[in-house]
Amino acid sequence: MAHGGAGGPGSRPWAGSPALLARAERFLVSRLGCGPEEARQYLRGLVGSGPPAEAGRGTGPHDPVAPEEGPGDGQGDPEGQAGPGAGGGAGPAGAAGRPGTTAEGRPIVSARRPGDVSVMLAAMTDGAAGTGVPGDSGAAGGPVDPRRHAEADVTASPGASQSPPPTPPPAGPGSPPPAPGRPAPVSQRGLGDSDYLRLSEELSAARTPGELARLLQRRLRPFGARAILLAVLDGDGLLRMSGVAGEGGEPVDDWARAPLRYALPLIRMCPSDRLLWLDDETGDRMLIWASTVGGLRPGAACDGRACVVCVVWPGTGPPAGDPGRARAEALTVCGGRRLRDLAALSAPVDDLSGPWLDSILDAIPIPAALLFPIRDRDGRVAEFYVDRCNSHATGLMGRTPEQITGGRLLEAFPGLALSGMFDAYVRVLETGVPLSQEPFTYEEPFHGVLYPAVLSLRAQRVGGGLLVSWQFHDEQARIAARMGDAERLMNLGWAEWNLVTGEIAWSRRIYDIFDLDPRRGPLALDRMAAHVYEDDLPAVVRAVAALSERRAAATFEFRTRRAAGAPRHVNVTAEPVVDALGHLIALRGVVQDVTARRRIEAALKTSRGELERHRRRVAEELQRELLPEWSPDLPGLRVAVRYQPAEDSAQVGGDWYEATTLPDGRVLIAIGDASGHGLQAAARMAQLRNALLGMAFTGADPARMLECLNLVALHGRDEYAIATAIVAHFDPGERTLTWARAGHPAPILAGEAGARQLDNAHGAALGVTPEAGYRSTTTRLRPGDSVVLYTDGLVERHTERGDDRFRLLLDVAGQCAGADPDHQLRSLLSALDTDPQDDTCVIVLHAKGG
Repeated sequence: MAHGGAGGPGSRPWAGSPALLARAERFLVSRLGCGPEEARQYLRGLVGSGPPAEAGRGTGPHDPVAPEEGPGDGQGDPEGQAGPGAGGGAGPAGAAGRPGTTAEGRPIVSARRPGDVSVMLAAMTDGAAGTGVPGDSGAAGGPVDPRRHAEADVTASPGASQSPPPTPPPAGPGSPPPAPGRPAPVSQRGLGDSDYLRLSEELSAARTPGELARLLQRRLRPFGARAILLAVLDGDGLLRMSGVAGEGGEPVDDWARAPLRYALPLIRMCPSDRLLWLDDETGDRMLIWASTVGGLRPGAACDGRACVVCVVWPGTGPPAGDPGRARAEALTVCGGRRLRDLAALSAPVDDLSGPWLDSILDAIPIPAALLFPIRDRDGRVAEFYVDRCNSHATGLMGRTPEQITGGRLLEAFPGLALSGMFDAYVRVLETGVPLSQEPFTYEEPFHGVLYPAVLSLRAQRVGGGLLVSWQFHDEQARIAARMGDAERLMNLGWAEWNLVTGEIAWSRRIYDIFDLDPRRGPLALDRMAAHVYEDDLPAVVRAVAALSERRAAATFEFRTRRAAGAPRHVNVTAEPVVDALGHLIALRGVVQDVTARRRIEAALKTSRGELERHRRRVAEELQRELLPEWSPDLPGLRVAVRYQPAEDSAQVGGDWYEATTLPDGRVLIAIGDASGHGLQAAARMAQLRNALLGMAFTGADPARMLECLNLVALHGRDEYAIATAIVAHFDPGERTLTWARAGHPAPILAGEAGARQLDNAHGAALGVTPEAGYRSTTTRLRPGDSVVLYTDGLVERHTERGDDRFRLLLDVAGQCAGADPDHQLRSLLSALDTDPQDDTCVIVLHAKGG
């Protein structure tokens, strides 16, 4: 430490006075945690055990204090080195004729152990004179010139004052020397504006000094940097935060690798950003950035903090003038500014990524976020980085919290720049004055237009960042407007009756549905009955009982009474509201005016009835034209035919039959069923029947006629159409029935021996395959025998098994054997109760006797 002469200008008490030494001893014991004896040894090594000698200390009042022992003997200095210039000018300082310098005129800086007592003493004194960087000297009582540290190589080994240090690297080309009395300016060369902003944004993502150290290490490793060390200290020199990355990157408390004894005195004198190139004791080269937060006042209780970034290079590091050196300096400055923001945050714990910040944001019931500045090369705020936000955060265009977090503020909210709110955020960050912006018109660019919204903002500085919240006030207005539009378009409203408090809430549309004046308020439940059409009141009572007693939702409809005009049709969907104990506390529901729908339904019902009657007339006429006229008496036979259409008579079926006498005296009997219903099925039926009649007059047998019908079905317009059929010839002279079938149910023969199904297993349905293999079979009939031919509508029904109905058919046919054909036909249709969904055709042939 340097001191002035007693009583001279800028003089101060002798550093070895008992009062000051006792104060320093107590301070070291409390701050360093050492014992009183060790503290006294530190003090004796620093200031000596007696008053300073007047001779042999150089010239002038600026000589540093030296110990009592001889020069360079190492007995009075705990670090094992003598004070510079000691021994009556015998050292290099005396040779140079200048105290505290080498022969070349460079300053000598003695190396000291971590936790240098000079740093601690500087924190106790109330001035910066004689700052604790041993070997520097300046004006009496004035500060040490930090230019020497920015320009000099710092010696690292004990006793280094006995030999001159290496020559410092030359300054970069075109670099002017620092102005006298001013610290070296911070370098920001080597990075373009856009690169610097991107780097600033990347480093803004670091939430702890440890993360920041790792990011800097990754960036600086290509330039040869070996380790990154970060520190945040309070006004008394105590370590508050630390971050280490690179080789030997374990967290440290004493910062043995960080030359804080050099940086901290300079911070106290020059609180703005500063860069230092220094040599470590081990021969490494270090780039140090130092600054303060909140104003550091040595020896006084304050909120100020010192921030230090140390980048370590092995050996000499990048030479002056190297572009990599300038870029490394810019990277270090950018990292230092981010460290200063983290220090200003005043986190209650070292880990800024802990859950406490998220808990604060989540406790805010509206969108909120934590922002950190992104600065340009001049230190001005160019953007904000969104460090985190709560789950309520959303943008005007629907951005989610995940999309907002980690990005830039103006990317998520570009309208802030247009409205001037971005500048307001910057003022909050710079001045600390909170922002409370009442709702204003916020416009955001969207597809070439400005999309408007109503927005309010709040902003509060939190250390080096901003805690902001916002709210889009027109969201509720938009929701209400959409609800109103939905009610108007759907002609509905909602209502709620609170059975505990008696409060009733109706939407505006309910009043229109019941023709009520909104100024009179909603109706209680017991008054609603007066507005219900009398015939519909029982349905309403049952629905209310289901809601209140069974606690079940209900949907019901009624008509309203109106003073004038037709009643309205109202559909209600309601539900009960119960508490945790199951008690009914409210009824609520949606009421919709469905009058227009019911009127349309009534008109459609009338139109459908008229159309049905018209279609029935057309179907009946078509059926009469398609089905042949038949005679009950044919050669050798008595015949009964019944065609029974489906209940929907407009659906013309595909069942058909034929019973006629051929020119050769034989009788042609045929029955069939074309697939489907409607006009297409009827057209196929007519096509097959007409083709059959044409072939029947050629004399072809039944099998040959079916082969021709199969070709007609295969080559028709509808490739998926199929049909079944039975074709038979009855020879009255021989009383024989020759027949063939194409996938159709075989005939039933009923006689004295009972009823049985005739056998002919040959032949597929028409239109299935060209090689159907039809064969004719001849059955001889006795007088009184009956043959029943039928379509599947007689025995098939969706609700019953086909086998049971077929056995019933055999039983009835056997019981009626020998009876009149009409009687047999009526008995069959009565017993089997034909399928109403399908048409049915039945032919009963009765062989005459003699």
